[in-house]
Amino acid sequence: MKIEIKTEILPLRGLPLINFGDTIEDVESILGKPEETLMLEDIEERTLPAMVYLYWNSCLTFFFSTLEEKPFLIMIETDDLNAQLLDEKIFKMKPKQLIALLSGQKLFDFEKEQERHEIRYTWDEWNIDFYFDGDKLSTVNWSAQLDDTGHVVIPEEPFKW
Repeated sequence: MKIEIKTEILPLRGLPLINFGDTIEDVESILGKPEETLMLEDIEERTLPAMVYLYWNSCLTFFFSTLEEKPFLIMIETDDLNAQLLDEKIFKMKPKQLIALLSGQKLFDFEKEQERHEIRYTWDEWNIDFYFDGDKLSTVNWSAQLDDTGHVVIPEEPFKW
């Protein structure tokens, strides 16, 4: 059974009905089967091998770590124009507005990196990346916090804003 979910970004947690650490079956029980799947191999040092589930109609992509016997959710990516973070529609924001929004959460340290025509803003404290094409946000991805053994650590307290 497929459920429509709101793309509310919950840093280090996931989405309102889907948590980092959930299995493929957990996600499928909420969203149904994906429109497309693919396997990512360990291409770069920073990339874990992952099974990727693409839900084109929901503008969501889920990355499941395949290092364990039972794959589990480690990252989500969206280009949903209605996606929200901290109750704000972030795809309407320019980089300066986004920086101000996160500074309001006392997140002052971020990394800015240009890759060809795209600029990536990263806040490591929340494991979140924002990709801009000029002043237009194109994609957001956020990931789980992993412990030393590679298991997901969900913060005990939800973020307050």
